[in-house]
Amino acid sequence: MYTVSRSCSTCRSGATVRDGYSNRARVKPADLLLLAAGAWLCAGDAQAAGPRRFDIDSGRLAGALVRYGEQAGVSVGLTDQRIARRHTRGVQGLLTSESALRHLLAGTGATYQFLDDETVRIVAAPSRRANLLRPVLQAEADAVPEREIVVTASKQAIPLAQFPGSVARAGLDLDRTGEASSAGTQVLVGGLPTLSSTHLGPGRDKLFVRGIADSSFNGPTPATVAQYFGDVRLNYAAPDPDLNLYDIAEAEVLEGPQGTLYGSAALGGIVRLIPRVPKLGMTEGSGIAGLVQTEQGGTGGDAAAMLNLPLGADIAIRAVGYGARDPGYIDDIGRGLTDVNRTTSYGGRIAIRYAPTDRLTIDAGAVLQNLGSRDSQYAERGLPPLTRNSAIAQPFDNDYRLAYLTVATEVRGAQLTSTTGFVRHDLETVFDASPQFGTRAAYLEDLRITLLTHETRISGGDARGFNWVAGVSALHNVTRAERQVGPDGAAVPLLGVKNDNGEAALFGQASVPLLDDVTLTLGARLNYDEASGQVIGDRVPERSEPKRRNLRWLPMSAIAWRPSARWLFFAHYQEGFRAGGLSITGPMTADKFRSDSIAMVEAGFRFGDADIDRFAASVTASGSWWKRIQADLIRPNGLPFTTNIGDGHVLGLEAQADWRPTDAVSLQAALFLNTSALDEPSPAFADAEERDLPNVAEAGGRLGIVYRHRLSDRLALSASGSVRYVGHSRLGIGAPVDVRQGGFAEATLSARIGSDRAGLSLSVANLTNVRGNRFAFGNPFAIEARDQVTPLRPRTFRIAIDGRF
Repeated sequence: MYTVSRSCSTCRSGATVRDGYSNRARVKPADLLLLAAGAWLCAGDAQAAGPRRFDIDSGRLAGALVRYGEQAGVSVGLTDQRIARRHTRGVQGLLTSESALRHLLAGTGATYQFLDDETVRIVAAPSRRANLLRPVLQAEADAVPEREIVVTASKQAIPLAQFPGSVARAGLDLDRTGEASSAGTQVLVGGLPTLSSTHLGPGRDKLFVRGIADSSFNGPTPATVAQYFGDVRLNYAAPDPDLNLYDIAEAEVLEGPQGTLYGSAALGGIVRLIPRVPKLGMTEGSGIAGLVQTEQGGTGGDAAAMLNLPLGADIAIRAVGYGARDPGYIDDIGRGLTDVNRTTSYGGRIAIRYAPTDRLTIDAGAVLQNLGSRDSQYAERGLPPLTRNSAIAQPFDNDYRLAYLTVATEVRGAQLTSTTGFVRHDLETVFDASPQFGTRAAYLEDLRITLLTHETRISGGDARGFNWVAGVSALHNVTRAERQVGPDGAAVPLLGVKNDNGEAALFGQASVPLLDDVTLTLGARLNYDEASGQVIGDRVPERSEPKRRNLRWLPMSAIAWRPSARWLFFAHYQEGFRAGGLSITGPMTADKFRSDSIAMVEAGFRFGDADIDRFAASVTASGSWWKRIQADLIRPNGLPFTTNIGDGHVLGLEAQADWRPTDAVSLQAALFLNTSALDEPSPAFADAEERDLPNVAEAGGRLGIVYRHRLSDRLALSASGSVRYVGHSRLGIGAPVDVRQGGFAEATLSARIGSDRAGLSLSVANLTNVRGNRFAFGNPFAIEARDQVTPLRPRTFRIAIDGRF
């Protein structure tokens, strides 16, 4: 039975008002009137009082608010039946009345208004679209725990508690976690087991999500994971740009495919970096500097700084600059050099926000990063550890530029967002071709990538849980690859290729409440894409292949059942594709590779929210069926080529649990299991039937612990540790690339002592100094020997100081 109870000096202690409302019954208007009739209840001084003891279980919000009124000593008004039927997590502990109410309403889509010290009214929260104009994208990593967690990558601002799919989130506050300020994507790979990558070297790696891995080598194929910086796309047919993550608030990994909302080249999903945006009317800054020492390697360091300045009442600028030198740890006995694989990076970001009204926000910005490695990071079996024998240096250079403009405004309660981005990405690679020539020789590859993207979308919703988004998008990517090979200093040009990919699309998606606890989501994308290739080179006439045009329909569907505030069960179907292109197949020949596509079904559940609840867990099972798999491969002579290897599948199981046994200690555990096979290989790969797909680890997991303790009013200690296991996989399909890799565990520790203003941190990576074999490839021209390994960076210490104002 629901009970409203109040007591004060003018009423008898414990005076109560009851009605015959059953907790199992449907919410009736009379029940709502009972909550609204606070005027006849005696007045108390709830807001003026200190913390109170609250003990309210999870359940329907209407009944929980009755108990809140009793325990807080306030009158509660609620007249919206839709809100009354929703679930709340409840609240327990010693809290102020207002803080307890925020906890109680978290995730319900409702908010509150105190009419006076004694009366509070519960109403539907403002449109989440309007909230996007405010700090949703800012997403401070240390935000109060009661804030509603929103999956911004859904493009509909769907709360995590209602999102019918697999999503992983990582808070990024590098100066507070002991991570190097030079840290890039490998921070995410180390913290999210479902995200993996190759390890050819910084700025050269491919990212994979949920075992959707095409090959270990880089070529003209579009990526399997789409990467975003806010709303603008970072890549298309290129390796991970490996952007520095300093002053990035958090990252979201939306497991895929994600063709309906994101179009092509998102077979595995998307990785979305959420930058901190300029803050209006506020001057603030931060900085960090660290020293690094790698055992059996060199020394290095990193530094980064941020400055936020208001330029007026409605305009602000935020600038980030950084630089780092990561020590080398590979020795080359052939040239008598040590620590050859040192990497240097520097760059910065600048963002300007103009918000002339509460309903209009204009963001413009740029990203610049230069990254260079003196040499490759592979070693060779049969030699001393961390050693190889090569004839020449194999440097790599990655220069990345991004400019973007985003306009967001509210239109009759809906959110209109328009984003345009331009990317220029240049990559230069040198490999040692001496094994093929019998003398000092080099293979040089020069990639020039231009990417132009645009998206305009409008989204809306209401307090009942109805959400929708519709939009248009366009993409144009041009990749120009030029190659040379030959004796050192006398390399001759090889055939080159230019791939031109264009895409335009209409898309839409909507989530519709079918019942109080069940939501159906449907969506589709009408996608037009065209691809053409052109052979280029000094010794051949330029010729273009006919354009290949496709009109595709990419549907999705999902259903979610939320029987209580903490439980969510879901099932989800999604499709995706990658466009085809032109590949060099020999020294002077080229051929087409076709587009590939994937269909995925997943089902699972989530319990609780790690940011709010003491315990949270999730389990998801998935199956992906992949047609005409594109793969970048290596010929026995070391030259790369691209082809379609056939049809295959990937089956996976993921589980994660977060437990906070005390306010000071948090524990995390995550596990995934994968199985894959090439079911119907193309004729050239008939011998590989039923073999595992490359780079799909059979198992993996992570255990982590975080400890926080306040030593005084200003001083706090935080420490964390983790162990990550990477299971076995294969470098490629068939000899000579069917080399076993993985099968190692890596441990890290970090600690920081300090205040909110300044601190000192110490971290140790690869605590047990494991060698491992992350990625069994470094030089394609020596791959036939099957003796290459890519060991983990040896035990590395870093000490750093940070400050902010």
